[in-house]
Amino acid sequence: MNLLKSKVERIIKNIKDNGDFPNENNHLDYKVTMNLSDSKKPHEVFLMNFAKDIISFANSDGGIVLLGIKENKSLGIYEDSGLYPSVIETLDKIDLNDVSQAIEKIIKTTIMLDLQKFKISTRTFYYILIEKSNQVIIPILDAKDCKIYKGNIYYRMSGKNEQANKSTTDFNRFLQLKANEKSKEFMEIWSKLMPELFEINPREVLILNPLQNKVYGFNGKDNILSKTDVEIDKNDDGVFNIILNAISAGEIGKITTNEGKPLYKIVGEIVNDKDRVSLSNIEKAVKKETHYKFSNAQLKEVIAYLGWVNNASFKINDPEPSVLCEGFSEYIWLETVDSIKESKKITFSKEAVKPIVEVINNSKLHKDVFKKDLALQQ
Repeated sequence: MNLLKSKVERIIKNIKDNGDFPNENNHLDYKVTMNLSDSKKPHEVFLMNFAKDIISFANSDGGIVLLGIKENKSLGIYEDSGLYPSVIETLDKIDLNDVSQAIEKIIKTTIMLDLQKFKISTRTFYYILIEKSNQVIIPILDAKDCKIYKGNIYYRMSGKNEQANKSTTDFNRFLQLKANEKSKEFMEIWSKLMPELFEINPREVLILNPLQNKVYGFNGKDNILSKTDVEIDKNDDGVFNIILNAISAGEIGKITTNEGKPLYKIVGEIVNDKDRVSLSNIEKAVKKETHYKFSNAQLKEVIAYLGWVNNASFKINDPEPSVLCEGFSEYIWLETVDSIKESKKITFSKEAVKPIVEVINNSKLHKDVFKKDLALQQ
């Protein structure tokens, strides 16, 4: 989301300073306004207008929607006309928690979104940021008001929303895009983790990741990098940590290049036996026990209020080492994900749920923690 934020800020600056509008493409869309409805709630109006865009961008590489920009297709020019007061009033009422919960009912997964207001001169605009999804999003329900239908795969192509499974040709094109994307990821993984393996053949290598109980390897049939679950002994004297220790001690120094034999690389190390819970699963667990609606950013504000971190804007992956406060390792800690890349992530225990729930359920703390009162769940 930070990359999208930086990108949209550059676009807005260029529009303000130079009147320079980049053309619509697979990452950017302009909307001059949106359709309103007195019979619908603000988040329902929002989804009626933008749900298909959100899913399409998420199924591609993510994207930006700028609201209040008028396009003259015949002349190929854009105008920063701004939004009507009635549209601004509706957008001001949008709660992204409501949007996320509504769209999750349609697709059974979460899409990371951001919605922000900005001004150019005296005119008011909004932008929507849609983060790329790591999986292909397929609606499981019809949402006719949003022009979304069960089983249809929507994605961005040639600057517009397309349906991937409309025909065999369209579907093959979509699959090829995803295959190429996976192949790119495949080569990036090898180049970052093991650049020396290009002298051999990276397609003959297996990556074993004991931290996540995964084995990765090249799938020759589908021409992509695939993964599968494996059972891995997580004890200190387990076979994988024994091998890792041997590598660290220099007892295993070279990778065999014998023809016909697979090559192995071990990534990650089990360093403790704590239950590991991701922030997204902490959020899900807390939502089951709280009376109030809250966002991911507000969850981070609670974690900062509890004193576990010194910055509510902390990153989960590769955070600043000093962001964690001492004395709370039973709830939160920094863990090495990949010892080759030296990448780390913030991890939680299930014990973190209770103190977070206690803060969110205490309405007297809301203004101190969130600078406003949270809305009750319906």
